[in-house]
Amino acid sequence: MFNWLAIILGTLIWIIAESLLYNPMHAWGKFWAKESGMGAKMADKKMPVGEMIFTFGGTIIAGVLMSIGLSHTANTARAGIESTFGVNPLMATIMLAFLSWLAFYGVGQFVLAVYSGQSRKLIGLHMVNGLIGLLLMGTVIGLFA
Repeated sequence: MFNWLAIILGTLIWIIAESLLYNPMHAWGKFWAKESGMGAKMADKKMPVGEMIFTFGGTIIAGVLMSIGLSHTANTARAGIESTFGVNPLMATIMLAFLSWLAFYGVGQFVLAVYSGQSRKLIGLHMVNGLIGLLLMGTVIGLFA
């Protein structure tokens, strides 16, 4: 059974974290805007509606799917081995979030970025941002496990 509260809160923390990390109002976000070329696109402060829907809609859908996957993985681990690696559900879910980043998100992000010709700095930024987002999501989901 899905814990919809944990999934919704996990999605919200993902959206908030990603929105803050990629926001060019601070040095980290300005670095991303410069390295990705988004700074030039955002210079006129107008993003086409279609692009905005795609960007933010994609972030929401990604957050929902990752929250469902992480929540289900944590629940399956608890049910399947009657404990979550001998630690409390919060720590286990954070650990599963890290392992999910390591095995799937991070690898996928790296391969996609390398083959699309992104700079090493931008690849590193995306990898760190994804890790931060997933760890926060794991924390929230673990709190409601």
